[in-house]
Amino acid sequence: MFMRNYKKEYDNYHSKPEQKLRRAARNAARRSVDAPKGKDVHHKDNNPMNNDKKNLSVVSQNYNRKEPRLRESKDIKKALQKVKGLSKKQIAMLMSLPSPVLNTMINQLAMLTMSEVQDFLQSEEMGTVTGPHIAGTGDDSSTVVVRKKKNAQVQRRQKKLLKDRIKDMAGSR
Repeated sequence: MFMRNYKKEYDNYHSKPEQKLRRAARNAARRSVDAPKGKDVHHKDNNPMNNDKKNLSVVSQNYNRKEPRLRESKDIKKALQKVKGLSKKQIAMLMSLPSPVLNTMINQLAMLTMSEVQDFLQSEEMGTVTGPHIAGTGDDSSTVVVRKKKNAQVQRRQKKLLKDRIKDMAGSR
């Protein structure tokens, strides 16, 4: 059976000035939060020197003493459960992937989705769109009332009358 040599650990690690400062900062954080017995004070950014109240939280010893990379898996699982359309089997398969691989996949899917949306928005012009929401494209069921065009002769006569009036007004000045 292996026995820990606490004196050797202290001499090689815990007695170093940097580690003494870190331990003192952790103790100060514990005093500032008043954590109950059996609970730990967790530094959210994993920096024991940052004792800002927003950076501290009271958590179970089990959670706080786990390797930080293993803590993330619970957060990822919760996020995956919120995704609609994923079965438990699919979530379990995704959880079996290492975190960096999963993050890379998510980022690539997000970029792919965004590029498809942008391509769709750029390629779709109003002239090519049809549907009930666009009047006159043939897909709507409502009747469009169209006014008859004025006769071409009537239009020419009205233009001539308008020009004559303008000339009269300009000439009377």
